[in-house]
Amino acid sequence: MKQTVRIIETSLRDGQQSLWATRMTTAMMLPVLPLLDALGFEAIEYTSAAAMEVCIRHLKENPWERMRLVRQQVKQTPLGMICAPVFSVSSKGLLPDDLLELYLKTCARNGIHSFFLLDGLNDMRNLEVPIRAVKEAGGRALPSITYSISPVHTDEHFASKVADLKRFGADAIVLKDPSGILTPERVRTLVPALRRAGEGMPVYCHSHCSTGLGPANNLEAVTSGATGIWTVAEPLANGSSLPNTESMVRHLRRMGHSVEFDDHKLRQVAEHFHRVAVRHGKPLGRPAEYDPVCYIHQMPGGMVSNFLAQLAPRWTGIVAKEI
Repeated sequence: MKQTVRIIETSLRDGQQSLWATRMTTAMMLPVLPLLDALGFEAIEYTSAAAMEVCIRHLKENPWERMRLVRQQVKQTPLGMICAPVFSVSSKGLLPDDLLELYLKTCARNGIHSFFLLDGLNDMRNLEVPIRAVKEAGGRALPSITYSISPVHTDEHFASKVADLKRFGADAIVLKDPSGILTPERVRTLVPALRRAGEGMPVYCHSHCSTGLGPANNLEAVTSGATGIWTVAEPLANGSSLPNTESMVRHLRRMGHSVEFDDHKLRQVAEHFHRVAVRHGKPLGRPAEYDPVCYIHQMPGGMVSNFLAQLAPRWTGIVAKEI
């Protein structure tokens, strides 16, 4: 079935987290925001609780000021963030419900509209409070079901989680593949199972490229009825990051789907991040060679660059390539 595919842009959040260990400064972001805003993405996902912590701990920036500066530059497109409610803000322990509500509503007041919510263990009870807080703040709640591989993680198991998300008032369901271990064959059965359980709720696919299959998973998800996908600009794509926006747009059009983006502006966005990477010694994304070990450790793509940086003898701003 041919459709208009929705794309959420996440170079400023997942792209930089997965390749640059979340060390993108506000100054690196601001010049490209008008271009991103003009392209017509469903949302521009640009921050997270982890990114806000890095702002303070490593970049010596005020994350709330960054949020306001970004909102000033992005005037048309909804801004988005990802939030793992159980370990929000400091990732050092549980966050009380009232503080979690205050945090999410404050983010909404400062310009965030689209909230990508997750619980790594798929304990949907942990998403009830954040979904309620987001909806009360007038935001859009996109809770995820985190993909993993084990004898327990069947299509039926994942689909059984949808009932709680519907009851909590979710706006959509996200099939989240943080470790890049999803396969097109599994997408072919899992996305329809989630759609049936959701009874009309939109289903999105968020798949990393750690095994090289992220682009194929996205295309199969759309073929199987998914409403939208997450992508990043070319210099921040692939590897442990997400699929490249330009290539996804090209492939989706070839399949007959409608993706209304200005290709010239997409190229300008990629050129901006390429200049930033060269100027600041940041790594450029490249396709990952298939590695079956990914299916054993199942490490999320967003953790890989931070993990390598922490193992490096001294953080220099460049993710260690050899440990």
